[in-house]
Amino acid sequence: MTSPFRHIAVCVDDSQEAAGALATARQLAGEDTRVSVVHCIEPPSFLVSLAAGLGGGVIPDVAPLQEAAEAWVHTVAQDDEDAHVLQGPPAREVARWAAEHGCDLLVMSSSRSAAERSVLGSFSQRLALEAPCSTLIVHAPR
Repeated sequence: MTSPFRHIAVCVDDSQEAAGALATARQLAGEDTRVSVVHCIEPPSFLVSLAAGLGGGVIPDVAPLQEAAEAWVHTVAQDDEDAHVLQGPPAREVARWAAEHGCDLLVMSSSRSAAERSVLGSFSQRLALEAPCSTLIVHAPR
């Protein structure tokens, strides 16, 4: 099958919705399409770092989290797919990475409820706004 996309990146976490986004990305990929499976680790929040700096705790070491994420994402990616773990604010980091790696489609899931999105924000919404390429948001079956 031919695909209009040369490089599809799919954002994953360990949710069923992300598994659905990954399946969709694989369906859209052609024989010559590069597929990258991308996971992003958020750094400790500013308040956690501030409290630690003021003697209220320890700044968490993200190295073990990074190693675990890399091991996990390699189990999710198939042999012919690239696996990447990014670190930083997820939407910003994925958009930056996609621009640097020539992605022409970003695929992601939408899994938060309307209430959660209003309080916590939406990764998919932010990424759709910041992305350097087309985006596809895959919704879970209702």
